[in-house]
Formats: sequence, C-alpha cells, structure tokens
Amino acid sequence: MSIDEQLISNLLSDNRIKTLLTVQDKAYWESLMTATVPNRTSEVRSLPKLAFLLFMYTFSKPTSQETDDIVYKLLKTLSIKDDNVRREWNDLINIPMNDEYLSYYFFLSSIALRANKTISARLSLAEYKEQDNTSDWGQRVLMAILRATMYLIRKNNGYEDIRRVIEIVENLQKDQTLFETKYLSGFTASQQTTEALWLVALYHTSKAVVETAQYTLQGYSYPNRRIETIVRSHLDIAKQLSKNDRLRGVLSIIENDLNILVKNSIWNGTAFNDKLRKLCEAKGQMGLLELLPSQRDAINKNLFNVAANAIVLQMPTSAGKTLLAEFNIAITKALLKESKIVYVVPSRALVNQVYHDLRTDLAFVGLSVEKTSSVNEVDPSEDAFLKADEIDVLISTPEKLDLLIRRNHPSVQNVSMFIIDEAHMIRDGVRGARLELVISILRRERPNAKFMFLSPFLPGDKAAIQEWLGGGNTIEVQWKPSEKIIIGLKVNKKTVSSEMITSPYAAPYQEEYAVTKDLDINLTSCADKERILEYACKQYAEQGKTQLILCDGRKPANKTAKKIYDWLETPTYIPDDIRIIQKYLEEEIGCSTLFSQILSKRVTVHHAGLSDETRLLIEHLIREKHIQYICATTTVAEGVNFPVSSVYFDTYRRGGNRGTDISSNDFWNIAGRAGRTMIDDYGRIILPFNDRRNREKGINIVKKSAEELTSVLSKLFDDRASIIERLNADPDALKLLTYQYSDSFEPLFQYFIHLLHVSRNEYVQDVEDLFKDTFLYCQLSPLEQREFIMLCRRIYQTIEAKYSSQTGLLNFADKTGFSVPSVLRIMSEKAHNISISQLDSWTPENLFNPTDSSNLAEKIRVIAALRETNLGTDSDYSQFNPDLVAKVLISWVNGNKLHSISSLHPHFQNSDTTQEVSDFINYMNGARFKASWGLSALEGIVKGTDSDIKDSYVPSYVYYGVNNPKALALRMIGIPRGLSNSLSQVLTNDISTYSYKKIRQTINELPTHDWDALTPRNSMLSGEEWKRIVKILMKEK
Repeated sequence: MSIDEQLISNLLSDNRIKTLLTVQDKAYWESLMTATVPNRTSEVRSLPKLAFLLFMYTFSKPTSQETDDIVYKLLKTLSIKDDNVRREWNDLINIPMNDEYLSYYFFLSSIALRANKTISARLSLAEYKEQDNTSDWGQRVLMAILRATMYLIRKNNGYEDIRRVIEIVENLQKDQTLFETKYLSGFTASQQTTEALWLVALYHTSKAVVETAQYTLQGYSYPNRRIETIVRSHLDIAKQLSKNDRLRGVLSIIENDLNILVKNSIWNGTAFNDKLRKLCEAKGQMGLLELLPSQRDAINKNLFNVAANAIVLQMPTSAGKTLLAEFNIAITKALLKESKIVYVVPSRALVNQVYHDLRTDLAFVGLSVEKTSSVNEVDPSEDAFLKADEIDVLISTPEKLDLLIRRNHPSVQNVSMFIIDEAHMIRDGVRGARLELVISILRRERPNAKFMFLSPFLPGDKAAIQEWLGGGNTIEVQWKPSEKIIIGLKVNKKTVSSEMITSPYAAPYQEEYAVTKDLDINLTSCADKERILEYACKQYAEQGKTQLILCDGRKPANKTAKKIYDWLETPTYIPDDIRIIQKYLEEEIGCSTLFSQILSKRVTVHHAGLSDETRLLIEHLIREKHIQYICATTTVAEGVNFPVSSVYFDTYRRGGNRGTDISSNDFWNIAGRAGRTMIDDYGRIILPFNDRRNREKGINIVKKSAEELTSVLSKLFDDRASIIERLNADPDALKLLTYQYSDSFEPLFQYFIHLLHVSRNEYVQDVEDLFKDTFLYCQLSPLEQREFIMLCRRIYQTIEAKYSSQTGLLNFADKTGFSVPSVLRIMSEKAHNISISQLDSWTPENLFNPTDSSNLAEKIRVIAALRETNLGTDSDYSQFNPDLVAKVLISWVNGNKLHSISSLHPHFQNSDTTQEVSDFINYMNGARFKASWGLSALEGIVKGTDSDIKDSYVPSYVYYGVNNPKALALRMIGIPRGLSNSLSQVLTNDISTYSYKKIRQTINELPTHDWDALTPRNSMLSGEEWKRIVKILMKEK
C-alpha cells in the first residue's frame, strides 16, 4: 500500500488534525493523572482513520522516533472495546477475519516493536484473548500467522507465548490436508490459482514465523543457516506470490517484525565469547529471550570493546545496567581466567542486593561471587574465608575496598576490572571524596586494571571521566523502561486538582496542564496535606502494584504507615511469608510493634530504624508483590533498588537531617524507580500541592537537571590561596584544615599518608605524578592543573616534613584508615593507660562480661574521643556515657533481644514502644559500626608493631552481635543473630576448616527435622519457619 508523503505532511500540519491529536494526547495523560478511563469525544472516536493511515505510512517510509511514538500512542489509546470504534477499525483494515480484535492487537504489537515500546505494549497485548476460528481456511491461516507474530512480540511468560507460536503453526500443518482442498474447491478454476498462490505465500510466511520462534527458543544451537537469510527468503517468495496490495503490505509488516525480533534477541551479537554464551543461555532458560532497547543500544555503542581502559555507561534507573555489567564480567573472565573483578557499590545495603543478583546469574557460567563483610575491618575468619574460596567477583563498599587495599590483602590483588556502581556518588561529600581517592590509588597501584562506571546520570564533562580512567568509551543511553508522569495534587473537600508537570526526565511530548474533577472518594482526613496522601493511596492503588511514600525521617514514616493502615480494609488473605516475617519481627525485637502489625494490610516502613535482616525481609516481600505501600525516608536513594509503580514525595528533605533538601540527583534517583519494567507502562511521581510554598518547591526540584559531576576536592582548589597561606604560617594547620574541610581535606590527608607509606620514605622524583591520578586534575584547565599541583605539593611536603620519619605512625594511619591525630592519641593511651595496653583486657570473656562493663567502658571512652567514630547517642537530650554504651554492646553481643537491650539506656525508654525500638535500632546500627571500627584500630595498634597490625574477632563480635567464631561465620553469610548461636552446632569442625561456600552448603543440606532441633529455646518460630527465613535472607532457591 503506497502512502503519499505529501498527504501525511499536510495531515500532520493541519490545525484540525493537530487539535485532534492534542485532544487525544490530553485524554491519554489525563487518564494516567486521574486513574480513570479517558473521556472520549465523538471527534476522538474518528481517530481510527488517522491511526491507520499513520501506521501504514510508518511502515512505508523511514520515520522519526517522534512519529513512531505518536502512532503508537494513537493506537494504544483507541477504545477498541467500543463496538463502533472496533467496527470502524476493522472496516479500515479491510481484511476479512473472524477474530474482530486480532488485527488491532497485531498492528499495536508491530508499531510497539518499531517504536521500542514493547515493554509498555505487553501490558495491553496481554488483554488479547483468542476468538473461535473460522471454517474459511484462508482466513484461518492468515489469522494464525498474525496471532503467532503478535505472540512472538508479546512474549507473555517468556517461553509460553513462543511455544504457543510453534503449536499454532504445527496445527496448521496438521490441518492443511483436511481443509485446503475443500477451501480451494469453493472457487472457480481461474480463482483457484490466485487463491492457491496466496496460500503458498501464507505457508512461506508461517515458515518464517516458526523459524524465528525456533531460533528464539534454541538460541546458539539453532541448526539452520543465518536466521535473517531464512526470514528474507521465505518472505521474498511470499510477497512475490501475493497479488493483493493490502495483504502484501501486511506481509512486509511481518517481515519487519521478524527482523527486529531477531536483532533484539539475546542471542544476537553475543556468540563470540564462550562465557558470554553460557550466561545468555542461562538467562534464556530463565525466560529472558531478548535484550531491552537500552541494552541493545549500549552493545551497539561498543560496550564490548576489550581494548578500552574504561567503559562509562549512563543508563536510566531500571534500564538493565546490571546485566551489561555481567556481560563485561563474563568477557573479562574468559580473556583473563585467573584474574578477579571487584564490584563496588555505595552502601552496605546494596552489597547484599548486588551479591545475590550476581551470584545467581554468574553461577551458571562457573564464576564464584563473594562479598566483603559490613564491618570496617578484616577479622581472622573473613581473612581466611576470602583467601580460602577461589573468588572471581568480589562485592564491596568503597570503604571496605579502601581498607583491603591499604592492607594489601590477597583478595584485591590480580584484579583485572573494577566496576563502580552508582558512580555519580563521587560528588557526594566525604564518601564521594573517598571513592575518588580510592580510584586514584587503584589507577596508580593497579595500572593494568580496567574500569566500568555505571550511573543513571553523569552530567557534565564525560571526557574528563574517560581521561581520568585512562581513556575508553562513553556510552549514553536515553531509553527508559517506562514513561514517567509527574502529578501535582491538591484535594479540597469537594474537588481534586491534578496538575501535570514537565521536566527534563519525564515522558516526551508532554504539555503542562491541569484537570479538576469532583471528589468521588470518601476521605476521613481533615488536614490538607493528609487528605492528598489519603486520596493518592486510595485512587492510585492497584492490585500487585506498590506505592513508595517518601517521609521526613523515621518517626514521620512510622506515623504515616499507621495512618495508611487505618485507612485500609483488612484483606481476606495474608500470604504465608507475611505471617512468618511478622513472627520473626516479634521474635527479633522481643515484643509486638507497629512494624509487624501493619504488614497484615500490606503496609511497611523502610528506614534506618530497622535491623539489617528486617530490611532484607521487607525487600523480599516487596519484590514478591506482597507489599502495596512503603513508607520510607529519603535516604532510600542511597539504598536498595526495589521496584515500585509510583512514588509520593511527602517531603523533599533528607530523613534525619532537617532543613536540608535532597539534591536533584537524589530526587531523580528515587523518582526514576516509579514504573517497573515488564509490569508498568508508566510510573507516577506524585507531589502534594497543599500550599503555594510546597507547590513552588516541588516544581523547582522537578525542573532541575541532574547536577554536574564534580570532584568534592574542588572546594580545596577554590580556597587554595588561603590553604597555602595557613600551611606556611600555622604549625597546626593540618589539624585545623582537617576540621574545616572535613569532606575533602581529611580524605586527601589519608591519601597522602598512604602515598608516603607505600613510598617507604624513598624520595619521589616526580611528585606531580602522585596528584595527576585524581578526578579533579582531569577537570581543570592546564593552568589550573599547575596550580592544583602546587597546592597538593605544599600539602604533601607539610605532611612529609612532619611525619615521614615516623614509620610506625604512618603504617597505623594507613592500615586503619584513622587520621594521624587519632593514631597519635591511641599510641599515647597505649603508652600510659594500662587498661588499654594490658593484653588480657582484650579477651572476649573480659570485654563482654555481663557483670562488669568497666573494661569495655574504658575502651569506649578512648575511641569515642577519636574524631572518626563520632560515637555517642547522637542526641541533643542525652550526654554521652561510655558505661551505658558498654552495657548496651555487652548485652547485644551476648544475644539479648532488641527491646530488652534498649531498656538499658534511659534515652530510649518511651511510652511508644515502636518509636522506642525504632530510635534504638537506628542508634544501634550506628554504634556497632563506629564501635567496631574504633575497637579494631585501638586493638590493632595495641597488639601490633611498627610494621604490622593485628586483627581479632572482637570488632566483628561487636558489629554482628555474637560472641564466638562459629556464630560469627553464620552471621557473615546472612543467618539472623537470634538463630546463629543455636545453628552454629552444625559446624562440627574447627572454624578454620570452613569457607563461605562450605558453610552455605552445610546449611542448605539440613533436613527439616534438624531445623526443629536447632531452633532457639522458647522461639516463636518453628524449625520450618526458621528455615524459610534463612532461605529468604540467603536468597537460596
């Protein structure tokens, strides 16, 4: 069918058509804003004609992405279930078919494939139901082919649709002899030739379709010659035999569909490497048969360039970065079998998530994945385990990687590639500065290692990143798995106003406008902002979909969750996992709290007031679609990436840090999670417009683009003149600058200490090279670079003059990560305080004696004075008390329940049990990390020598809350604290004979009756329930 290009141009420029498209577009977005069926006017009902004309045009000429998107949206929003619309559509198609819905869904699938919208379209395509077949053999064959092609695109439940395609064609082949002769006999002799040729054309088309299905199923083992050649040869014959222009146009559409399906297949372009092939075969067995457009785009942009020193990959949230990282891991390991990959994530929470994801996928290609522990030291067990297992991929935080590098640990030697996830974090405060300087150390000390940077946004000068990492390839992908719609909501007593907001990251072609409608939901809230939240929870709630509500801190999150719980009806069914996790929460805490109560209505919280295990269990419920509402703090932007359908911003401030608004990067990192791949075709981002101030704040943050990626060290460069002046004039300048520039100078100070230490006091002839490895250097102009070198040389010379002769001091500062002033303080305590220096005082029995806290309290007093630990209650209402901290930690290590431990500290005694427990867990999460790090440095220096530092189990006992090596080993692999002691009985040999892999195997092989015997005394959970909890936490199948 030939479409006149001038006609289309005239149509698209005609004001009436533009108005019609605008009306349709507004109806589409309005339906998403209000969660209602679009209101179709009589004029809009005539759109089938325009949709059909534009569709045929897109398949006759190369068209822009914008045109494809318009056609897709037109087709997707047609009210095909309306009898009049459906009748008009089928009249336009003018191909007799007994299935009155088939042509629409076939055309929708085809334009979705062309416009890279198949993820979105699958939700609509899933609505299609086959109608009874006709006795007309010609119709039946054509319908079977259209249906099969649509199923190939839809891929409902992975293999299910593909196997249905093969079944459809096989049934045609079986029925051919029964129906073909009878069908042809109904025509005259002259007509029979035409019809017979048409049937042969259809048979060739069905062969092309079924071969594509076989290729999709069989992958690399597909036996025939190139699938593209087979498709082309069959469709060439089919088109030559077809005499009907309309039908020949349909065959061309099918050919185009099959070619795109082959191109998008996971098998295409991934056969060149054995490990990559194995990984793709494993993903194929799990139902992943094609790559997302974003992933295919990245591959086409030279992702697999093995010669590049660095790959900088910018892709939106949920667009498939992790699989591409796995691809590069597989390729790297195939080329360098004995090498190792280190995967760096910004938070301890993400370590667990990435570890489980990679471990599941990479096991299929024989790669061993392990993670570092969360504690900022290396105890004897972790040291042995990291050496015992042959680790191919190690997951770590920047802080733990920094420690391992400083210790020159074997686990980070022979590393061929470092993958830096959430790389935009490099601009965030002291953590960003440390990440930059860790990478700088790696660039200097691992010159042959390659880098892969992953981020949803890396605005600014990407060339500087490439230069910093040694040159490579920058890949920027824009495709998003779902459209984003940003809604500003205002709810009055009788009306609801929904305002659509455009932004740099929202769906294209949106226009700003507002819709006001009558309030048709019963609301119980009185306050304006609360009414908006209640409306959003009720109006946008959908079965199997999750809404994330961002709150201003733990207490507001808890209160909001309780409100939502009160608004909801009690469900008739509660999943088993929810019931088991409710029991676990009460077991862990020692009493009933809001956290377990609200789960029964599929409501939960996610913040720092939950234990590590509770957060992992909550995330499991979210991924299993058992949770409908999550009340979280804005710090979730730095945490795990769980799937949600909509995000409601009840606040724009950082949880627990009142007065500080989240950055644009944080906003879009959170908002980008709205809309789950394969589940949502759009994600709602909801902003409460309860007053003018909140409206202005919401619009301002939405309109901002992501902040440019800059080095945290730039503040030092900006103030270089005053810093050099102070260094020249003040003998205490280093100490003062450390306090003044805590985000930047302190990490840089540690970087220079490391450089001094590894140089072993040898004269560095080209001192400038020490500073050229930083990201900041690559961002500066040549003149600025020279000035930066002058600044760094002056700082370095000051440090060298003051400390280079003190090799023991440098060794301790470098290997503990503590500043020189802190190490000097520890060394002074070692020399003058017998309570610190006496070795017997460091035995676990003496440290964690429940009847005498004085020994641990003295050590807590010393480490609390160190600037790095910031140890205390973090409260304005309670003075720091070392004895109280010691009693809390002793009770924690000896296995008492959280509510019981919190009662030891008067600050956490609250009439609201939930808030008391929440505040205490938040405190405990910080205290155990700070105390374990401080004790590690203190004990290491007390027991160490000038050339070495001694590690022990003590810091890990404090962090994990156990008091023996076997329970500690179980905690490291994810066993809950309350179970670790009783379950440690299964480790019958000395702990030194085990590895992570062997311990996991031992746990996994336990029969159910052994779980009953190993259940803790007076536990609320049965052995089978404990087994289920452990399987969830260890992510075992």
